[in-house]
Amino acid sequence: MYKILIADDEQLMRDALQIMIEKVPGFEVAFSVSNGEDAVELCRKEKPDIVFMDIMMPGMSGIEASKRIYANNPEITIYILSSYNHFDFAIEALRAKVKEYISKPVSCDMIRALLEKHSRSSQPEQLYWNMTLKVLKEKDFKQMYYQVPEIVQELYRSCGTNRGQIKTAAEQLGQNIFNHLGRVSARPVDCAEMFPLSEAYLASSAGMEIWLFRVLDYIFQQTSIRKYELLQNVFSYINAHIQEEIGLTQIIENCAVSQGYLSRIFKNCLNVSVMEYLHLRKLMLAKEYFQSTDLSIADVAFRLGYNESGYFSKVFKKYENITVYQYKKAVGASSER
Repeated sequence: MYKILIADDEQLMRDALQIMIEKVPGFEVAFSVSNGEDAVELCRKEKPDIVFMDIMMPGMSGIEASKRIYANNPEITIYILSSYNHFDFAIEALRAKVKEYISKPVSCDMIRALLEKHSRSSQPEQLYWNMTLKVLKEKDFKQMYYQVPEIVQELYRSCGTNRGQIKTAAEQLGQNIFNHLGRVSARPVDCAEMFPLSEAYLASSAGMEIWLFRVLDYIFQQTSIRKYELLQNVFSYINAHIQEEIGLTQIIENCAVSQGYLSRIFKNCLNVSVMEYLHLRKLMLAKEYFQSTDLSIADVAFRLGYNESGYFSKVFKKYENITVYQYKKAVGASSER
């Protein structure tokens, strides 16, 4: 069910729009406000799927409100309603990133066509977004590791092979993740700035899997730190030493935390043991090495803190259910070494 916000200073218009919208299956008017300031604040807190915004309201205009909503919640679709059929208004609305500029009066048929079009265009995106939401809600790091390829596969199914579309959709997905969680820091976070999508990632679905894993790993870390502040030091230590021979002993000695307590809160936040978390992080780094370098399996194992390539290969097979050689062949890397 899509949740809709109506922002219009005329009560009759709000009531009429609500009647028209709720005649379309799958859509409900969850919120109704009379000014732009309330619309911006409500979108920040409640994150509706769609906003119908009057262009001229007392105080903050619909255009300015749309700009602010888009800056904070770019995943929200905004339709501007206007009694002024002026070209300049339409151009300004498009610059504010609104979906469409709609001239009043509106009809039931017009609203139905608009919402049905939105539903059709959103279905592929909704699927991979819903898959991502499920991963975040389950708070299971290992399950996330296994779901990442399926999410990326659905992303490609939605966008095809056009790199521009893939990049846009992936960046939107990343920003949606950050926005949905109500920010992961005290200041607004730009996912594309923190995790830029380089050509190396965009070159293949395997590269996109690495990028999405990095985004989700960061989110898992930040949500865990929110719950247990001491994990700030733990994750900082892990991030700094992930490519070394690191284990539970080193972490508890350097982060002043007991083994039992750390194990419990890790299980509570991520549903994995500390060692499982480390292995999964290292395996994703190994995949990145295999895709971007010609390093041998032994060299990659050594760079990730595994003293024996045989043990590394055993860990890889345990979690991937294929050998390292099979993985390298699948991603087109040299498997001779």
